[in-house]
Amino acid sequence: MNRYKIIFLEKRRYSMKRNVMIFFIILSVFILGIISAKIVDRVEAQSASGEIKTVSLDYQNSGYPNFRDLAKKVTPSVVHISSESVVKVSPFLPFDDPFFREFFKDFPQLENKNTSLGTGFLISSDGYIVTNYHVIKGAQKISIKLPDGREFKNKDIEIVGKDERTDIALLKLKKVKNMPFLNFGDSDNIEVGDWVMAAGNPFGFDGTITVGVISAKNRTNINLSEGPVYQDFIQTDASINPGNSGGPLVDIYGNVVGVNTAIASPSGGNVGIGFAIPSNMVVMVINQLKDKGLVSRGYLGIYPQELTSELKKKFGMKEDETGILVSQVEDNSPASKAGLKEGDIILEFDGKKVENVSQFRILVAQTKVGKDVKILILRDGKRISIDAKIGELKENVAQKNEEEKIESKWLGIVVDDIKDEYKNQFNINVDKGVVITSIENDSPVIDAGIRVGDVIVKIEDMKITNLTDYKNAEKKFGKNEDVLLTVKRGNLNIWVVVKTK
Repeated sequence: MNRYKIIFLEKRRYSMKRNVMIFFIILSVFILGIISAKIVDRVEAQSASGEIKTVSLDYQNSGYPNFRDLAKKVTPSVVHISSESVVKVSPFLPFDDPFFREFFKDFPQLENKNTSLGTGFLISSDGYIVTNYHVIKGAQKISIKLPDGREFKNKDIEIVGKDERTDIALLKLKKVKNMPFLNFGDSDNIEVGDWVMAAGNPFGFDGTITVGVISAKNRTNINLSEGPVYQDFIQTDASINPGNSGGPLVDIYGNVVGVNTAIASPSGGNVGIGFAIPSNMVVMVINQLKDKGLVSRGYLGIYPQELTSELKKKFGMKEDETGILVSQVEDNSPASKAGLKEGDIILEFDGKKVENVSQFRILVAQTKVGKDVKILILRDGKRISIDAKIGELKENVAQKNEEEKIESKWLGIVVDDIKDEYKNQFNINVDKGVVITSIENDSPVIDAGIRVGDVIVKIEDMKITNLTDYKNAEKKFGKNEDVLLTVKRGNLNIWVVVKTK
């Protein structure tokens, strides 16, 4: 855009030659002005009073994505999430070994209150929200603020499910309808160089959008302190900062292609290297969380190893061939039953080419439990097809049993018998009672001041020595509008009334 300004000329005397030169200069400027006027829609010249006017450009037909309309489409569905958790730490942390714990066992643990700020986005009209697991990890209180100013807290929010291995969590706002929401796009269809927009609340600045491109795909082995086990990140140079976690990365049509999760930075701020979980992985996870509250993963039972150039040469492979080496096979696993052996090279899994260890783990994990798959291997220089039935990852079975064992819907808490691990973790010095290992977001005990690590020793007039006593108390007092709890915190007995209705 040309800049225009008024020039006041003093009346001077010039020679004829100089006058001719000035004439042609003025004529050239006049012609250029006409050309410039055709480039822009409208230029309002300064008025006689010297008032500066605006220049209007045709952004709609500029050849670039219409980020203005895209922002208007996306931001109403992006929410601000804040969570609060209490972490107990030893007052003698530098000397936190068994000797010092025993010597100073009567000293109460210190409590650190942590507040986490992040982003989420609505995916349905009835209030389902996707965010990162690490945004709500260990949260005892959660607050969700919508762009229209409405705020939801604790009892108005349901944690539908969370999956630490992919760093995804699914929440739901209760008693809402007709909410704006975003659709998911196919992350397999995006390419390096495609335009994307990131939306979120960096450093608490609500409703912030940034624009960039897909810098790379299939990023793995990113060293993150709380990072997901299964990594297949989209890399983008759209600015992502603390507070953006859990926000959407959308394509030029407003479809979510990733969930912004992390950055690589020497300073803690954005340097143009951000990572997002691809939408196809997110959809797989949230569908299971919505259906059953946890994620079931396929299990094969091998220890995969990357193929180096030396190993490829040793096994007679070409340098550009890909696959993974079976370094070990677990006993009685689906792999051993299928006949896989140490030293096999897996080239294809269920019809898909195996690229590396990270991709192979995701392929197995995302395979439905009980499915029969074909595995193409290289053994002794020959290609062999093997049939295998996928099992279920053991941690899922353990997780189900653990949840069934100690979860209490009555008070919105999870309790367990007192064990040595809890004594060390929560500085417990009693042997009888039940310890609170986690508290649901909408639990009534939060308002009563109950915390994780507290030991319930009495409910109303009934002593609680173990899980059986607790379950009997639930049957006896479960219909009460309020209930009197006696809890042990360090050496103190604390009496609280919990309103259950």
